[in-house]
Amino acid sequence: MSSAKLNVRHLVIDLLIASNGAALTIRQLLLAANLFEFSDNSIRVAVTRLSSDDIIESAGRGKYQLTAQWQHWASDMRKRKQEMQPIKPWTQGYLAVFTGALGRVDRTALKHRERALRQYGFRELEMGLFIRPDNLAQTFEETFSQLQSNGLEPEAVMFQISHVDTNTGRKITNLWHSETLNQTYSSISHKIQIWLAQVDQCDVEQAARESLLLGREAIPLLTHDPLLPPPFIDENTRNQFVRDVQQLDQMGQRLWQQFYGLAQV
Repeated sequence: MSSAKLNVRHLVIDLLIASNGAALTIRQLLLAANLFEFSDNSIRVAVTRLSSDDIIESAGRGKYQLTAQWQHWASDMRKRKQEMQPIKPWTQGYLAVFTGALGRVDRTALKHRERALRQYGFRELEMGLFIRPDNLAQTFEETFSQLQSNGLEPEAVMFQISHVDTNTGRKITNLWHSETLNQTYSSISHKIQIWLAQVDQCDVEQAARESLLLGREAIPLLTHDPLLPPPFIDENTRNQFVRDVQQLDQMGQRLWQQFYGLAQV
């Protein structure tokens, strides 16, 4: 598996997210870097810069952890990874958020707003109008509150839509590229199943390395899944994908614990 898309900054963040809130020593980070052929100096530079960016912080001499803000985000991602958000049968309705009155001058606010909406499966139908199927099991108020907790301004307007015209319905259907999403579920599931079937033949170092690389491809798709109902997606294919990613994550956790244990860090 290629690590071409992995840089040392991503590696440090990924390892800390995978640590389930525990701090990692600089020695652990250096040992992991060696698996991916990153230099010791590159890790030290990355740690310094991530500290300056308030992404990580010191947890004692030679130890680092995610900052409180990033811990909150990582905890949310872990919950999504372990158990998908409950959904309910779709009755053809939609949730919509209007942000047209919020402005786009503040680029940081815009970035946080759009990230929150995308994280909850909303897509932009028209300028400033974001929409998703109304199939989340949580209440309307809970969804709006969670959007705000993740970066949507309180001034945004959220509402429900019970009917749309035929042309708009076609446009909505195309917002999520459902065919590509189904193919991606299937493709990644296949990769994980092949890897799980042969992982016992690898040494711990190789297996840990491969689990992280495969996880980087699979886990973001799971944690940012738009949770679409049929007929937008094939539910059986998605459910299989979820089970496979969770198996990969459990195996990866065990492998990295073994790797650190063998190194006695």
